[in-house]
Amino acid sequence: MANKPREQIQRELNLIRRLQDKEGMNDEQIIEQLQIEERTYRRYKHRIMKEYAKIWQKENKDAMVYRFAKLHKTLEDCYNINLRIVNDHNASFRDKQESSKIMVTCQAQLARLARDGPVFNPALPTIPNKVLEIEGKEN
Repeated sequence: MANKPREQIQRELNLIRRLQDKEGMNDEQIIEQLQIEERTYRRYKHRIMKEYAKIWQKENKDAMVYRFAKLHKTLEDCYNINLRIVNDHNASFRDKQESSKIMVTCQAQLARLARDGPVFNPALPTIPNKVLEIEGKEN
């Protein structure tokens, strides 16, 4: 079977988009109406999804950069707040110990953010409803 001209493929892609979005047709209905092979339809649909992904990425690039910067700033703020707790002479040993753990977690998340970009993985410790005994002595 000969390859279709680029213009014809683009017309079919546009028609598939219209049938999906405006007509609400499912895959089988579109294949039947256009009288194309299923694997051709799947290939076209894959191209459409890639185009949608490119458009979404272009439209949301500024929002992603803003969220990346906001996440970085939040992790830095968390680190700095806990550093103040660790350096506070009036803070309890338990508070200092928990703040130290959070500081290490924040530093690890900042390194991961620099390496991998923004990835959602809530790794900060949760605060239990009851007080747990921690071994150690207060200064």
